[in-house]
Amino acid sequence: MNEQEQPRRRRRRLYRTSADWFGLAAMGLLMICSLVLLVQLMSTKLLTDLYLILIEIVLLLINAGHVIIQLPIRRVKTSKVVCGLLAVILSGLMLYGSVAAASGKSALLAIAGKNLQKTTSYVVVMADDPARSIGDTVGYTFGILSEDADISADNTSALLDDIKDGLGGRVDTSTYADLTSLADALYDGNAGAIILNSGYLTALDSLDDYSTFTQDTRIIYEFSTTKELEPIKPNASITSQPFVVYCSGIDARSSDINIQSLSDVNILAVIHPRTHQILLINTPRDYYVPLARNGQRDKLTHAGMYGIDESAAVLGNLYGVEADYYARVNFAGLKKIVDALGGVDVNSDYEFTTVGMEVPNENGDGVHMAGYTFTKGINRLNGEQALCFARERHAFDDGDNQRGKNQMAVIRAIVDKASSPAILKGYQKVLDAVSTSFITSLTYEDISSLVQMQLRDNVHWNITSYSVSGEGGIEPCYSAGGEELWVMWPDATQINTAKGLIQQILNGETPTLPQDDTGNLNPSKMPGSAGHFAGPQTKREDRKRREEP
Repeated sequence: MNEQEQPRRRRRRLYRTSADWFGLAAMGLLMICSLVLLVQLMSTKLLTDLYLILIEIVLLLINAGHVIIQLPIRRVKTSKVVCGLLAVILSGLMLYGSVAAASGKSALLAIAGKNLQKTTSYVVVMADDPARSIGDTVGYTFGILSEDADISADNTSALLDDIKDGLGGRVDTSTYADLTSLADALYDGNAGAIILNSGYLTALDSLDDYSTFTQDTRIIYEFSTTKELEPIKPNASITSQPFVVYCSGIDARSSDINIQSLSDVNILAVIHPRTHQILLINTPRDYYVPLARNGQRDKLTHAGMYGIDESAAVLGNLYGVEADYYARVNFAGLKKIVDALGGVDVNSDYEFTTVGMEVPNENGDGVHMAGYTFTKGINRLNGEQALCFARERHAFDDGDNQRGKNQMAVIRAIVDKASSPAILKGYQKVLDAVSTSFITSLTYEDISSLVQMQLRDNVHWNITSYSVSGEGGIEPCYSAGGEELWVMWPDATQINTAKGLIQQILNGETPTLPQDDTGNLNPSKMPGSAGHFAGPQTKREDRKRREEP
């Protein structure tokens, strides 16, 4: 052997040794990453057994092929290096999948099984008041609502106890019988500060005489308590038995979606998993209905101030059905969800242009959104466009009734997109959006069962919608201290029609009703639209129309 051949042989041996070690290391890494991925996918409980078996087979074949190439000692080393590099790439992809599966599970756990209700009360002073903190209010008289009138009397009492130490152990209070009297006390200087539940701020803004209340005043202290609600009615057979979900949409200033708030969207989703039928019943926010807690009449939207369980109970009493679950979304979150889905295709009954509006963002700040023009038929909408589409009412003669139909059209489009394979493209974005803007009392196990069912059956859901309406008038509203506000008396015929549709879904039938030219169930074409439901039989003259935004 000549002197030149020896270095070449040493280099070849070194190369072979390095290739062997690299291949073995890559093989080990691939096995570990495969195991981690499989464990994470199994822990999510979102995949069916068939999908898991297929994934196991693919992972087994990949690892077996790598072993076959790497273990023979005398195999060509270049193939080992190439196979090792491929194994490293596959390991990286598997780790990414493992992280995605873990984060997906975490996101679902964040929104599922939520039966929490956050009650927040504020100490409010006039905007030009020198007080900047609770310590600056020594000597102030605090206006509070009477225990009968206060929707969160316990929270008010706890707040007063909380601030005593900072005020020298004494808090002077003055009690008022209703919300407007309390607000007047602050305006007139009879109370240096007042204590208000967060829901009352929005309620005051809705009154003509107090429409600038939030601009005229300033919050200097916030106090919150959280309690766990009793499950409305757990359903053990969610993939085989029909169930009802109360869907609430809120405009809360707070980013905390658990907070008590007016409910601007009130939809009952009646779902039959075996027939794959979904019925959406929209109820106008101004519906004049008895509160479940005391039988006093009020706007449906005001029921939300007492908690989401109160809103669900009010609708349950109206339609003779009990909600099994609830779901709540903040309007600021709707925009994020639609964008995460890559936009949605929404069917519009009319061509119209939005007037532009102020909507809260995730931080509760008002953001102006420009007007958009929508054509009759299918419109591809991004998040902001979908939000404006769902909130517009001034462009329609039918006002809030058409807004309710448009809201259901957006929900239908979201369900269609979310139940299609297209959701996989933005899986992580969708979960991130949902986790911060959506909650539901559906448990993680409920959701995983429904996902597995959809993967197993791969069926298209038939979504039907129906909106009830009624006759408008001016009536006293309990939560506004008896203040007379614009309301809508429920229509008896339409309520009964909705009840019939609900029973059809629950019985496993396909809902049937005369249809308009868009193919949507149209209550405006039903007979008896002038009737009243449990209300006065004569039309009251509207003394002054007071509308909420």
